[in-house]
Amino acid sequence: MSTDSINEISGPKITILTTSFPRFEGDSAGRFICNFARELSSVRVIAPHDSAVVKDVHPFPVEHFRYFFPESCQSLVYGAGLASRVKSNALRIFQLPFLLGSFFLSALKSAGQTQVFHAYWTLAGLVAIAVKFFTSIPVVINLWGSDILFTKLPVLWYLLCKILNRADAIICESQHFADQLIAKGISRQLITVLPNGVDLEQFKPLDKIPLRKRLSLPNDRPIIIAVGSLSHKKGHKYLLTALPKILESYGPVRVVIVGEGEFRSSLESTITKLNLADHVFLTGFQKGETIPHWLNAADIFVLPSLLEGTPNILLEAMACQLPVVATAVGGVGCVIEDGENGFIIPPRSDTRLAEAVISLLQDPALRERLSVKARNTVHSQYGSWKQQSAKLENLYSKILKPR
Repeated sequence: MSTDSINEISGPKITILTTSFPRFEGDSAGRFICNFARELSSVRVIAPHDSAVVKDVHPFPVEHFRYFFPESCQSLVYGAGLASRVKSNALRIFQLPFLLGSFFLSALKSAGQTQVFHAYWTLAGLVAIAVKFFTSIPVVINLWGSDILFTKLPVLWYLLCKILNRADAIICESQHFADQLIAKGISRQLITVLPNGVDLEQFKPLDKIPLRKRLSLPNDRPIIIAVGSLSHKKGHKYLLTALPKILESYGPVRVVIVGEGEFRSSLESTITKLNLADHVFLTGFQKGETIPHWLNAADIFVLPSLLEGTPNILLEAMACQLPVVATAVGGVGCVIEDGENGFIIPPRSDTRLAEAVISLLQDPALRERLSVKARNTVHSQYGSWKQQSAKLENLYSKILKPR
């Protein structure tokens, strides 16, 4: 059999470059990238090293490169993300050149085994473009909601835009984000809109009562849940400051915040200051496979983010048939139609958040109507990871065809 025939059967050899990837079983870091990778025919991953890395937990090769010494000081990535890491400790920015240099060398070393580099987020995209300069290997870059922050620095964005436009394709998870990038100078011809997949077998409605017992949650009050890393951009503070209004208007509720991160101590201070210890549960890190249980144990899902793309946790909550209150950021407005399959509120508004939650708590029929429509939206508009990965492989083939 010819080499071309083998490649056609096995699919192109893809190397994923990313600054975040699951380090152990159940890790939520870069979980959506892993979901794509599992469905691709021939893939390997290059990601930064971290003290939490467990070897051989994935069914494909993953190289974790070290970028700073002593190793115990590596702390620029993972957690709540690079921006949050630097915000909590500005000295970490000095690790950035070492991260980029080590990333470049690891990617360049893998060039002989690669037909396409697929980079996630801007930093990995810069590395991929640098390797392309030396090897001519085509590059696909996934840009995410957080990447839009670079556009707020005009000189830096001008340079980044020149570099990113050298990619062979740029993927966005929503048309809203694509339009923003085009308006900021990214070539329209490069952009492909490809939403993430949703595992509808895993994320589906389940019986609340046994789940609450298993998770040690109360059965005598409604549960409001938020899921995400504890960082400033996730806006959990506004959910907490909305809670006294909810308690006053409705009565006892429990707020459950699933996730971990550098902002935890700030949230704990807010809880103490507002005397909310009896009404808020910070669960800490929870393995990815338990997230459907936490969602299904709740009555209302809140996404109070200040910055997002189209977060998978929003789609997953909707797939679990939860009524949703979400801020009008990123691609959220492409998913939620206000008053039809959820509520859209302005970011940083604890008053509007409280009003939306109270209206849902006081009106069971409204909760039911919005939750059913939310699940129908996900089923009708979003594909499985396998379906979305097939579209991704078609894009790779299109890029490689002239070559």
